[in-house]
Amino acid sequence: MFTSEFMTKFQTLWNQDETIPSTLKSINFSANVGYGIKREDQPKTVLIIKEGSVVDAKVYEGEELDWDIRCSEDNWKHYMVKGMGMSQLASGYAMGWLKFIKGDYFSMIKNPRMIGPFIKSFELMSKVYTELNQ
Repeated sequence: MFTSEFMTKFQTLWNQDETIPSTLKSINFSANVGYGIKREDQPKTVLIIKEGSVVDAKVYEGEELDWDIRCSEDNWKHYMVKGMGMSQLASGYAMGWLKFIKGDYFSMIKNPRMIGPFIKSFELMSKVYTELNQ
């Protein structure tokens, strides 16, 4: 999941999605979101979002992050195969399987215009993961 090819496909699906860009644009959401492995110094990849749309998705090169999301490799694979819903998000966070090194988890889950796109982004990542691992 942490490759340039993965991130390029993820960006395309994100920007083509009927709800994610428009929902995030409605709240003026812009952020650099890092994805990586727990206990590593830095994330593997970064998604650069401006007004809800992804303008760049790539291997992390030291960009300042607003969100930094980490899992073990096994947990990332689990979420890519099984998906992510509200209950998986809550249990993953509570059990420490899904870590937010940066970003406000609690403000996100209280805001439907943030949590919906977050959950849907995992669905898109899962589609890319499945496509690349067939």
